Amino acid sequence: MLFNTAIAAESLENIYAPAKVMGGSGATLSNLINPLIYNILIISGVMAFIVIILAGFNYITASGDKGKLEQSQNMLNYGILGLILVVTAFLITRVMGAVIGFKFF
Repeated sequence: MLFNTAIAAESLENIYAPAKVMGGSGATLSNLINPLIYNILIISGVMAFIVIILAGFNYITASGDKGKLEQSQNMLNYGILGLILVVTAFLITRVMGAVIGFKFF
């Protein structure tokens, strides 16, 4: 194993002094990182979904203009790519959490 699982279970108070506010001796590094990763993944997924919806709206309202159609198709491609990246990032964090010993989500 690359990292020792004791790092994840190590008291955060020993690594980061202000951790007393986050639970004192019961605070671990995974308690600090979990909400950050969870919120970033949710916000990224919602943003990708909004881009897909906007791309569909732009496609419908393009009125046959080739420039707008191409722009909306690119927007749709980027939105789908973003959604795929968010799902991949979620899977990578789950795998890395299992390897390192963090309990994500």
